[in-house]
This record gives sequence, C-alpha cells and structure tokens, in this order.
Amino acid sequence: MKRIVLLFVISLVSFVLSGCNNSNTTISMMSYELDEYEVNNYSDASMIILDDSMTNIGLTLEFNYYGDDEGTTGTWYTIFIYEGNEWNELSYIIDGNVAWNLIAYIVEKNHGSQMSINWEWLYGELSAGRYLILKQFTNYRGPGELDNYYLASEFTIE
Repeated sequence: MKRIVLLFVISLVSFVLSGCNNSNTTISMMSYELDEYEVNNYSDASMIILDDSMTNIGLTLEFNYYGDDEGTTGTWYTIFIYEGNEWNELSYIIDGNVAWNLIAYIVEKNHGSQMSINWEWLYGELSAGRYLILKQFTNYRGPGELDNYYLASEFTIE
C-alpha cells in the first residue's frame, strides 16, 4: 500500500512539474524535432505501437524498460500530425480544460507492459495522415530521485 501511495505522490509531483502540456508505429526509437519536448533520448525504455491495434480512434502501446530501477508511465499523452514538413500538435475537440488521472503504471524491467489508448473523447476520429503519439516515461530510483523522459512512436492512418 505504501508503494502505491508513493507512486501516486511521485506521479502527482511529476505532473505538476511538467505542466499540463498536451502531447508513431515504429519499433526503432527515432528522434523527432518537437518544439516543447526532447523525444526518445532515453536508452533504458522504449515504446512501440502494436501493429494489429491501430484504428482511427485508438491503439495499444507496449512499453519496455531495461534500466536497473523502476519505470513508470501515466495516462497523459498527446498526438501530433505531420503537416507542411513539420509536426503540429493536434487540438482538442472538447471545450475547456482537460484533467488527467494521476496514476503511475509500473513498467517492469525486461517485461513488456501494454496500455490501450482511446482518443475519440479528446481528438475524435483521426483522418488519413501521418501521426505521432507522445507519452511521458519516468525512471524512478527512490523517494525524490526520478527523471522524466518523453517517448514517441509514429503511426499512419490510411
């Protein structure tokens, strides 16, 4: 129980420190130029899209962690579209602010963890195009010792 509470507190602190910014199917962790985010610069974790999971309203991600400590991710994500030779963050279809559940999902070392995402409520159905999904990943080493990274994967809707 203490571990769950600790992970909740760590996620809450990470969320507050990283702000409420809104944030691919490639197995390689390609680098992307995104104005607000350094992407795929953490070699101890990877995120891929399961090929058979893709629809225009969602997908399933698989996270892998290779570090010595503990990896976590949360519910927050953002989607970009490739337009005019650059990545542009998609706008929400809902009015007002968006609230994210502050849950820390543990990604065990050397064991794939899957997460299904349905963005219909936030972005609607995506039209044909080239997209990028971005998620935050945390390397948790102990109380007060954590680093946040951003992982991205590209995908295409036809």
